[in-house]
Amino acid sequence: MTITGFTHGTSEDVPLQRFEVFTGTGRRRDWSDEEKDRIVAESYSGEISVSAVARRHGLSPGQLFTWRRQVRSQAKQG
Repeated sequence: MTITGFTHGTSEDVPLQRFEVFTGTGRRRDWSDEEKDRIVAESYSGEISVSAVARRHGLSPGQLFTWRRQVRSQAKQG
């Protein structure tokens, strides 16, 4: 998540200022197949929501839903 803000003064002699706040790791994480399997299995436990599982592991919910879809697809093929 990135938050970008602009502030400026009311007089012309105050320069425009910019600030950015970055959250998260700031890099791509390489998940092992075992980690993915464990996280996907946790997301199917029914104890907490898929989004809560994703947040707990530092994932976006969309990434976890993609992993779940891949597992279902593999199950149909195998």
